[in-house]
Amino acid sequence: MRKLFVISFLLIGLLFARENGEINVAAAANLAYVMGDIQKEFLTTHPNDKINISYSSSGKAYAQITQGAPIDLFISADREFPHKLYTQGKAPQKERVYAQGVLVLWSANPKIKITSLQTLTLPSITHIAIPNPALAPYGYAAKEALEKTGLGQKIHTKLINATSISQAHQFVATGSAEAGFGALSLIDKQDKKISYIIIDKSLYSPIEQALILTNHGKDKELAKEFEAFILSPKAKKIFEKYGYIVNE
Repeated sequence: MRKLFVISFLLIGLLFARENGEINVAAAANLAYVMGDIQKEFLTTHPNDKINISYSSSGKAYAQITQGAPIDLFISADREFPHKLYTQGKAPQKERVYAQGVLVLWSANPKIKITSLQTLTLPSITHIAIPNPALAPYGYAAKEALEKTGLGQKIHTKLINATSISQAHQFVATGSAEAGFGALSLIDKQDKKISYIIIDKSLYSPIEQALILTNHGKDKELAKEFEAFILSPKAKKIFEKYGYIVNE
C-alpha cells in the first residue's frame, strides 16, 4: 500500500509539473547589461530552463519577427514597434511598458570634456556617433534633442549613423567618434576616463520601453513567466540600478 501511495504521488507530481522550457528573446541593444542581471536572477528559480537573448536595434528585431523569426518575447526600446506587432495580429495582447530610458551624450576621449550639447560644436569633435533614428528609439530621441536646440544643422556633417545603440557606443569607445549619443544604462560610471551628461528630458519624447509576447511564444509558460518577472518589483529594482526610470 505504501509503495502504491509513493507511485501515485510521483505520478501526480509529474502531471502537474511544468516541463523544462527554452525560449528565444529579442531585446533592444540598450538592455545588454541589465538583462544579464535580470536573466541571472530569474534563472535562480528556474535552473533547468534556458533563455536565449539576442540584442539588436528595436527596428531590426521588429523586422525579424514580422518575417517569421522564432521569437517568443520582444523587449523593445520603445512602444511603437511592439504596438505594430499587436495591430498586425502578430501578438495576442497589447504591449506593456517596463521602464523609461535615459539619453546621454558621452565621450571616451580624455582630452574632451562633455559639459553640454554645445560641446559638439567644438572643432576637436569631428565625428559624432548616433544610433540610426529610423531603427533605434534612442537615436530618434537624440535627433529630437538636436532639432529642438537648433544644433542639428550646425553639426549634421559630423554625425555618423550606427545600426544600433551598442554600435554607437562602440564607435565612441574605440575612438572612431570623439563623442556620441547613448543610453545611461550602458555607461560605465566607474570609468574616470569618460565624461558624459544626461540630456534634458524636455528635449525629447519619453523613451517608453515596452515588451510584448509574440504569437510564437503565447502558449509557452516560460515566456509568460519571464515576461511577468521583467514587470515585477524585483526586476524594477535592477532596472533602477542601471539608470532606468520605472513606475512603482
